[in-house]
Amino acid sequence: MIFQVFLISFGISLVGTIPPATINITVMQLSLKKKMRSALALSLGAALIDTTYAGLAVQIQIYLAEQLEFTNYFYLIAALVLLTLGIISILAKMSETDIKPADSEKSGFLKGVILGVLNPLAMPFWLGWTTYLQVNGLIDLAGLNYWSYVLGVFLGELTLLFIIVRVGKRFTRVSNNRTIVNVIPGIFFIFLGLVNFGQWISYYF
Repeated sequence: MIFQVFLISFGISLVGTIPPATINITVMQLSLKKKMRSALALSLGAALIDTTYAGLAVQIQIYLAEQLEFTNYFYLIAALVLLTLGIISILAKMSETDIKPADSEKSGFLKGVILGVLNPLAMPFWLGWTTYLQVNGLIDLAGLNYWSYVLGVFLGELTLLFIIVRVGKRFTRVSNNRTIVNVIPGIFFIFLGLVNFGQWISYYF
């Protein structure tokens, strides 16, 4: 189960980092300017913060699981979060983000931390996925599985950002395709949300 948990969180983190946003576009800009160390440092800082958000989301989910009054609403919680993420993804506009690149490795790491902290969707993203995976029995986060999950989140995002550093501007071939990075994931989120909403309704009826 430990390896399964790792693979699932790694995959979600890897794919979830593809949609163009401040962090990955800034990493791409740095790589185009041949500031590889700053790009890698920024990637590390951002990945650490996103992993922290994921860890907190897991702790919140575990806490709610211990509160009996919330247990019956897990499907509903997952449904609402996933539906919201889906709608946001579909309605998101494709835009070029102009961020002043960091000048040094140290400032790159700090900028990555700041951009990670200012990412408003990180917490609901991981709370929604964690709840969905838990209630559908796809993962068990007890004991070492928790750390396996968190490690998968960290390495998944870091891997994608490192890939962006290597491919540079070629990343735009994917990131500029709105169907791939916004519409398809949005539809997938909405589908999962509706499935969980249906499971919540069937629980009572």
